[in-house]
Amino acid sequence: MFDKDKLGHSFPPFQFELERTKIRELALAIGDSNPIYQSLEAAQAAGYSDIPLFPTAPTILSFWGNTQLWEQLKSVGINVLRILHGEEEYSYLAPINAGDILTGTTTIIDGKTRHSKDGSSMDIITTETRYTNQHQQTVLSAKTMFVVREDAPQQ
Repeated sequence: MFDKDKLGHSFPPFQFELERTKIRELALAIGDSNPIYQSLEAAQAAGYSDIPLFPTAPTILSFWGNTQLWEQLKSVGINVLRILHGEEEYSYLAPINAGDILTGTTTIIDGKTRHSKDGSSMDIITTETRYTNQHQQTVLSAKTMFVVREDAPQQ
């Protein structure tokens, strides 16, 4: 059962440097052939200062940037072996481009437990990671909902 005392708990910040090559590789991996993700010249011609981060890329920031996330979740009592991904939501607050160094801080912003008639339960936990760039400007908010399913106690 989710411990409501963990609401508002923030984990230590992590950093991630956005590299042009990685943005290109990831865009190709998802089949996005838009030239602004492949070429600095194309990005600048479209009005960007550098190759921009594509819209669904923030998922990689939490996986590759915060390599301690699963340990951090375990440290507050979340059974990471039972996690299902619920949903993801991004709010872009400023441009994010290659060369930016992002610092993310993840906070538990919501959590509740739902019980079923058979005695099983699930915790629904939402985290928010707020990212600032190297200029301390907040550029992105990423919310993730985790569903943690627990089986009914054995009789």
